[in-house]
Amino acid sequence: MIYYKNISICITLGDPLGIGPEISAKALYFLNKKKIKINFIVIGSKIAFDIACKNLNISDNMSNIKEFINFDEKIHFNNKPSSIGGSISYKSICKAAELYKKKIVNAIVTAPISKESLHLAGHKFDGHTGLLGSLFNIKEPYLMLANKKFSTLHITCHKSLKEAISLITKEKIIEVINIGHDHMLKMKKTNPRIAVCGLNPHAGENGIFGVEELKEIIPAIKVLSKKGLNIVGPISSDVIFREAVKSKYDLVIANYHDQGHIPVKLLYFDQSVNVTLGVPFIRTSVDHGTAFDIAYKNKASARNMISAIFYALKMSNF
Repeated sequence: MIYYKNISICITLGDPLGIGPEISAKALYFLNKKKIKINFIVIGSKIAFDIACKNLNISDNMSNIKEFINFDEKIHFNNKPSSIGGSISYKSICKAAELYKKKIVNAIVTAPISKESLHLAGHKFDGHTGLLGSLFNIKEPYLMLANKKFSTLHITCHKSLKEAISLITKEKIIEVINIGHDHMLKMKKTNPRIAVCGLNPHAGENGIFGVEELKEIIPAIKVLSKKGLNIVGPISSDVIFREAVKSKYDLVIANYHDQGHIPVKLLYFDQSVNVTLGVPFIRTSVDHGTAFDIAYKNKASARNMISAIFYALKMSNF
């Protein structure tokens, strides 16, 4: 038995009409079967969790579930965005934040929610990251995707492309890279190798395809390089991820959502972990959505959820 002494992790089941209850049940069952001793507090729809366990032919009374905090409403299992799903998701996340603030749990691991469901329930957040940031009074949390090869940290995330470009400033770049560098050090990466994506095609081609590299990105890299960071860039995003796969970099800095998400999901869809940085709490998550179309069909993989749990464990030992 592998025993993580005094570690308690909170799992929110996400949208009850999505795959969250199923992948959470699978992950908890896997860890229980492997006798990996972690105390879990599960938050969400008990009805949805019980149905998932029944479909998987596993017990809903696993020894590693220390407590189940139930938020149930009259759910219609039609597997699509709904105000009920958004309401349960919201209440679960709020409760998880409360438990962390009270030091009842060491980390929060979240199953996927639907942003549409959240909005239908009247909670106008961009997802977990923005909601948790609000609950902890953090103006701008940052989203990092981690896998076994490298991590990708986003300077901007849930912004329109037009708005994201306007936010790419020297000061913002320096702030985000410092946060990423500190995290890599905590994760035992000595002198982490950092590479910064260019914003424009071919990283601007020395001003031919845009001036953001010359005005904002390169000056930021020079400041950080003088500070002693092992950093290179800007590198065209059509090259940088290929080099990262070959273990050339530990951390890639993406300028906007799709620049980082598309290559990572293409390469490591079932392995990546969503990590929230720049915040006074530990939160990891799966790097995929609710997948309403396959919910309760025993088709969803729990690999991401298991990876998210183990990443949260590492962070809990900082």
